[in-house]
Formats: sequence, structure tokens, C-alpha cells
Amino acid sequence: MKNFSEHQRLWFYRLLTLAVTGLLAHLLAVWAAPRLIMQVLMHGPAAQKMNMHNQAAFPEAVTAKSRSVVMPSPDMLYSVCAYDLREGPVRVRAAPALTNYWSVALYAANSDNFFVRNDRQAQGRPVDLWLVAPGGDPQQKPPPAGAEVVVSPSSTGFLLMRVLTTDYQAEKAVVEPARRTLQCTQG
Repeated sequence: MKNFSEHQRLWFYRLLTLAVTGLLAHLLAVWAAPRLIMQVLMHGPAAQKMNMHNQAAFPEAVTAKSRSVVMPSPDMLYSVCAYDLREGPVRVRAAPALTNYWSVALYAANSDNFFVRNDRQAQGRPVDLWLVAPGGDPQQKPPPAGAEVVVSPSSTGFLLMRVLTTDYQAEKAVVEPARRTLQCTQG
């Protein structure tokens, strides 16, 4: 630094400050933004209104006027559950019995998708999951017979079930009962 002039030293520290600030802002956004989004999704006003803590909730069908999600898909019906494994495992069951597409997806508290089961993978069988906490002992409370043990990477997270419908009004009598087979209960 002794070979730098006062002017060069000033610019060096400005650039260093800018680089460190940019790096910190980037890391904060990459780490914090997904977690903040998930917290609002799992505990915000909409979640409280639907009362989806360790139980299934069934939002209204999406229409052209729906805007709680950017660019919502009117071809999908959704069922949701915000799970909390701190009090023990959560059992997830669904038996949509549909010939068209459906899926059950699990998301960790940082928004990472860590598990998906869809109609093709299920091959007509119902979904029966025993969701346990990270580092938790799945045998602490034995899983129910036939349930698949799934270890969540976080103690809280979000479940999203999707059911495809090409004409909701015409298919309502079939797709509504199918999506409402979702159960999310504290084990």
C-alpha cells in the first residue's frame, strides 16, 4: 500500500467496500429470501386463514381473477399442509384414484423440493408417508404398517398436492373428492 498514492488508496477501499457489500447482499438474498418466502407461506395470513398447521387445507379453485400467486394455473387444483415435526412425525395420506395427473410434493423450510410422488409413480396405489424430522429416529414412534418413511431436511416445511383438471366445472364431482383425500395429521 505504500506504493499507492492517496487517490489510488481511496479508490481501492471504495472498490473493496463495494465488492464486500455486493457479496454480502448476494449471500443474504440467496440464503434468506427462500426462507422468508416459506415462512410467509407457512405462517402468514393466508395460512392462518386456512388453518393448515399439520392438517390439510383446500384453497378455492384458481380462476382468471386469482392473484395470490403470480400467473396461477386454472388447470390445477391445490391442497396444502404446513407441517411441523418438532412435536413428532406427521402422517400424510392421499388416495386420489384419478386417471389424470396428480402429485404430492414436499418442500423444506428453505423452499427445496425434497420429495415428489405422482400418479405415474403411485401406479394407482394411495400415498402413505410417515414424515420424520432431520436426525430424528423414525423408530422412536414406529411408522404405521405400510407407510413409507420420509426424512425431512428441516423440522418445518410445506406440502403441496396438485390435481390436474381441464374443465373444473365439468370434472368437479370427480376432482374435488380426489384432492380432498389428502390427510396431514400429527403422528
